[in-house]
Amino acid sequence: MTEPIAAAILEGLAFVSRVFWGPDLEFCRSIHEDDGLISTMEPFKESVEKIGAVIHSFEDGEALFNDLEARYVSLFISNRQGIAAPLYHSCYAGPQGAESEPLLMGEPAVEMRRRLASSGLALDEDLSQPPDHLCIEIEFLFFLLKAGWDDGNHSRLAEAEDFAGDWMLPWVRIFQERLKADEETGFYFLVAGLLVNLLIVISGQNSRQ
Repeated sequence: MTEPIAAAILEGLAFVSRVFWGPDLEFCRSIHEDDGLISTMEPFKESVEKIGAVIHSFEDGEALFNDLEARYVSLFISNRQGIAAPLYHSCYAGPQGAESEPLLMGEPAVEMRRRLASSGLALDEDLSQPPDHLCIEIEFLFFLLKAGWDDGNHSRLAEAEDFAGDWMLPWVRIFQERLKADEETGFYFLVAGLLVNLLIVISGQNSRQ
């Protein structure tokens, strides 16, 4: 993989993780004022430009923050009609991945804890999230890629390819689809779409089609 594409992938994963940890005012101001993401992610220009168009449809970073915060709570934390798109892999595993009541701390959480431990990683003690949270999986994938590219570690890169394609991509596709009908601005749907594109490239599935 060429250096510009590798850099764009890492930049994209960091951005997506930051988004799905939840908005804060400083972050929203920075992405509203800075178009750097578009320039550094040229290989994913179409996806990033759509995200940028939504960001700049708001008057300023504060207006963006107010909108994204309300939508984040409704989509991922608390909603009387039920959470549209849980941020946990376990909620998409097995038969409950389609229509049944979502489950927490299922087999994906157990497997993620094993994967983290086998790589010498541990969750921050202050983090109150299960190990199969979307952002934890993204950051683990970031770790595998960075270690693989920095050290020329082909086993890490092979693990990253399998993790992206076999472990993450199936449930992230469902996650994105669930955001489609519930997102007026499209921001979270588009960011999830960027993640799908990143996972396709990392897994090499685009070269198999």
